[in-house]
Amino acid sequence: MEIQLPSRGSRHSAGYDLHTPTAFMLVPGATTVIVTDLKAYMLPDEVLSVFPRSSVGLRGVMLSNTVGIVDADYYANADNDGNIRLSLHNIGPEPFTARAGDRIAQAVFTRYLLADGDDFAAGPQRQGGHGHTGR
Repeated sequence: MEIQLPSRGSRHSAGYDLHTPTAFMLVPGATTVIVTDLKAYMLPDEVLSVFPRSSVGLRGVMLSNTVGIVDADYYANADNDGNIRLSLHNIGPEPFTARAGDRIAQAVFTRYLLADGDDFAAGPQRQGGHGHTGR
């Protein structure tokens, strides 16, 4: 299937809908990782927050980490070239089925501020993907 670029559902939608490139079924209690084949370029003071779509969450499917945070330096990193992955977990009582092309998550771009004073995050450049900064 051809990758669908994220799009907003209406004029005032904050989130860009993310589509699954593959079909899958998620039984109750199971977890799966969807590789979206998408990456997002952001300025250093921007973040992309990823949430399940309401229609998905109401059926008991959530992101395993509750909210996905994609930092600006995740783009084009050596570990996975910034490919956004979604870890989905079914806490509902019924199997969840998605077809290739279904909208399963939404992503919201946000600017953020830094605290005054010494910023301890001035450390090394990102060298990996999920959880790259340790525990």
